Amino acid sequence: MSYSINFVSDPSNEDIQILYDGLKDNMLAKRDMKPISFFGYFLKDDNDKIVGGCVGHLIYGSLAVDTLWVAESLRGQGYGTKLMQKAERMGMENECLFMTVNTMDWEALDFYKKLGFTVEFERKGFYKSSIFYFLRKELK
Repeated sequence: MSYSINFVSDPSNEDIQILYDGLKDNMLAKRDMKPISFFGYFLKDDNDKIVGGCVGHLIYGSLAVDTLWVAESLRGQGYGTKLMQKAERMGMENECLFMTVNTMDWEALDFYKKLGFTVEFERKGFYKSSIFYFLRKELK
């Protein structure tokens, strides 16, 4: 049998899930831990249109927030905080030890710090001298 490597610029959720399923099988065989699972909280208007949300995953005793976004017109009204609090509560209910999030220096560093996150590490070298921050918050 021969194999090929193919580039896909925007892979489908189904294709990505195949990779996660492979990791899950490997993890179960080696550590017998809960598999990676995904979550999402969505802020919707009266027309059921998504105007914000928080998505991420639970992985081996931690909760990672991959994306938090709130429409510009709704920022500063507490929706981002409420979304992060819901994620944190879910992490605690799932016995996570900590949660993580990342941001760039020009995004929401101060917002996450106000929520109790601390910078675990920073990475420099991005375009326009931007800095990437990886933040962590203990849950236990």
